Amino acid sequence: MKLISQFSKTIFPCIDIHTYSLYSYHGKYSNWVDYYEGYKKDSYTVYPKILSEFLIEQFQKDMEMLYKPKEILFIGRSNVGKSSLINAITNQQMGKVSKKSGSTLKLHFHHIPKLHGYIVDAPGYGFASINVKAVKQLQGMIYTYIKTSSRLCKIYLLLDSEHGIKNNDDDFNIQIQIVLTKFDKIDENHWYDRQLYFARLLKQYKNIHPLMHSVSVKNVFGINEIRYSLIDGFAQNQARNTYGREEDIIKYIRAHKRPKILDINKDLKNNKQNILEGKQLTSK
Repeated sequence: MKLISQFSKTIFPCIDIHTYSLYSYHGKYSNWVDYYEGYKKDSYTVYPKILSEFLIEQFQKDMEMLYKPKEILFIGRSNVGKSSLINAITNQQMGKVSKKSGSTLKLHFHHIPKLHGYIVDAPGYGFASINVKAVKQLQGMIYTYIKTSSRLCKIYLLLDSEHGIKNNDDDFNIQIQIVLTKFDKIDENHWYDRQLYFARLLKQYKNIHPLMHSVSVKNVFGINEIRYSLIDGFAQNQARNTYGREEDIIKYIRAHKRPKILDINKDLKNNKQNILEGKQLTSK
């Protein structure tokens, strides 16, 4: 397929990482606006110190609900454009946007009532303009949330289309969907080449969703496609089944409260096999 050379006319912001076919994704829903009305910015904000108590409270509430809310996590390196993308998807100022790397220092839960769920904006991993101990605490919070949350149903992993995959971008042993951000910074003659490069690179990893998105907040390229993808994610993906195991999981969180501090680079090197097998990391 030929990729049209203007953002305003491009209809192929998605690529299948296995067949390399280009797509314009519209899901099953005709009007995305209806689904994002009535949003509630920062319904919860969670920092490392209170994460265990927050997760326990969620489990206790879920035990009394017939249908528990779902959560979709947006994650990526610092300054990859997570908050900007969330704002563009919802067409609202939900996330704090800053030119300074590492401005998101908590888990921000934005409630989307009509989708019966939450969009979660996570702190960036990698470089951040805070001290090393604080970085490790944030990494530990993200890891614990991903491994423990009963409501998490999907992850969007954002990669900078200009810089490619860096260390830590493949650290999450969970099914994820890739989003290439800042696509406006790529020369228009190399758009498909860039998509193809990532598709070939990513197909070697397990648990990767076959459809990869490319977006530009600046030019609104691919934003409608990821809006529909997000709606589909809430409708079709199932949160973790913890029925009958809630009390045991709560006891586990209270007993371990892990990890308070996590050095991803060091612990991945020492515990790679444990991660692949889904076992607990050793941490400080």
